[in-house]
Amino acid sequence: MAPEHGADPHDEPAELEAPATITCVDCGGICHLLSHPRPDEDATTGFVAGDIVAYRCEDCLDRWDIELA
Repeated sequence: MAPEHGADPHDEPAELEAPATITCVDCGGICHLLSHPRPDEDATTGFVAGDIVAYRCEDCLDRWDIELA
């Protein structure tokens, strides 16, 4: 897959922020983020596209694992 026009293929991946809460697809309750950003070797924090983050619903206790894009 070719890089987007104007994108430098050598650029570092952009950091993403995962929402602190999402809505549970099963019951409509509030799911809270379980995953924590981890520092990389350059001491930056955050998530990057492709990271998997986990959420747990406070009502039905379902767990949701979501890939960030």
